Parts: sequence; structure tokens; C-alpha cells
Amino acid sequence: MKSIPVNWRRPVPLWVLLIGILATASATAGIILLPSILSPGPDFIMSGLHPMYVQASGVNQTLITIQAIRNFTGIITVTAWSPPGMGTALLDPQTYGAKDQILLGKTGSLSLNVQDREVGTFTVTVIASSGAISHTASFPVIVQNLTMTSSPSSLTITRGSSGTTEINLSSVNGLSGNVSLGTTVWENYYIHAYDANASVNPMSMILSSGGAGKITLTISVGQSEPNSLLRVVVSASMVRQLWNFNLTLQVNVV
Repeated sequence: MKSIPVNWRRPVPLWVLLIGILATASATAGIILLPSILSPGPDFIMSGLHPMYVQASGVNQTLITIQAIRNFTGIITVTAWSPPGMGTALLDPQTYGAKDQILLGKTGSLSLNVQDREVGTFTVTVIASSGAISHTASFPVIVQNLTMTSSPSSLTITRGSSGTTEINLSSVNGLSGNVSLGTTVWENYYIHAYDANASVNPMSMILSSGGAGKITLTISVGQSEPNSLLRVVVSASMVRQLWNFNLTLQVNVV
């Protein structure tokens, strides 16, 4: 009679069973929690920072809008960095008082004013932060100008006659657009001349980027003009940018 061999297996230790149970539970919990861990939390976005054109020695502004996403709430601090020589100011768009923080519910905004005296192209950087969340955005600032010169720069006109001079206009740093021209004759800086007037021809022109143009200024002085010194101001306005440029000429009346 043959004996039947029996393979006895050692029992699985209890600690191994416990580790298996814990590993299974952890894996299940990880599968459940993983989507919530990987999904982005509350945040905000910043908009309104587009290329800005500024008249030399002038001011322009843009509206910075900050919008909450995924139910963000909190105080956002905004700072603006600009190169030396350029001035920036963050203002309340309603009161125009200084303001650099927004208590954000859904949306909020600040006005950013930029001023520069130097012609050129510069970069302004805006940083919005709240706790560990921070966003940075930069935009170019293009400072432009229009130069006006006269030849000759002063005139001597006899009462009852007129005189002319040529005004040269030149685009600086890409300034372009429709230029409207006008004149004013002053006895001094506050009072209009009594019997003198001035006109320009043409009264408007299209100035191309980097281009130049010429106008003729005619000044007429009547017999009854009592002043011996007049000032003629030639104004050039860029309607699209709401910019104004002035040139003052001296007129000696004899």
C-alpha cells in the first residue's frame, strides 16, 4: 500500500494579513482622494495690461481687472515696477486716491497711471499677490513725441501787414495719426491780442510713423494793435490719443 504525500503549508502570519489590509485600504483611499489633491484650488487672474502709448512728459492709464476663479476670496496686494525715470501710481478708479489692495469677492479693479519724460520703449511689470498665490504680468510702454520747429523762429511785422513762417513737424518714436492744427495770438500769457490774428495752412495732416510734415503760419497785425510784442501759439492735437503739442513764436510789432 502506497502512502499519499501531504504538502503541509505554513500558515500566513497575522502581521502579513494586517499589512495587506492596510495597503488595500490606503490604495482605495488614494484613488478617492487623488482627484481632489490634483485639482487646482482657488485662484485669480489679472487682465487689462496691454501695450500703452504715452506722450513724452504726459500721462496715460490702464484699468487692471482682477477676477476670482474657483471661489477665491481674499485681499490682493498689487505692486508696479517701472524703470528709473518713469513714474507709476496705483489708484482707486472711483476716487482716484492712492490704492494698492483689493478685497476680492468676484472682481476688482485698480487704475495704473504711467508717466515718463524720456522718449523710448520701456517695460512695466505688475505683481498681484495674496498669501502663497502670486501672478506677474508685464507690458510695453511706448513713449512718443511730436517736435515742432519754426523757420524763422521770430518775426517782425509792421502794423497793417502780415508775415509768414514755416513750421516743421516730425514724428518721434513711431508717433502717427491725424494731426489737427490751430493758433492763438496772445498779448501776454493771459490776454488775447487786440487786433492781430494767425492761421495755418493746412489745418490738418496725416503724419506717418517716423515721418515729417510742413505747414505755413501766417500772422496778420492790424493798424490798431497797441502792443509791440505778441506771442503766437501753434497747437497740434492728436485726436486719437487726446495729445496736444505747442510751439510759441515771438512777434515784434513795429
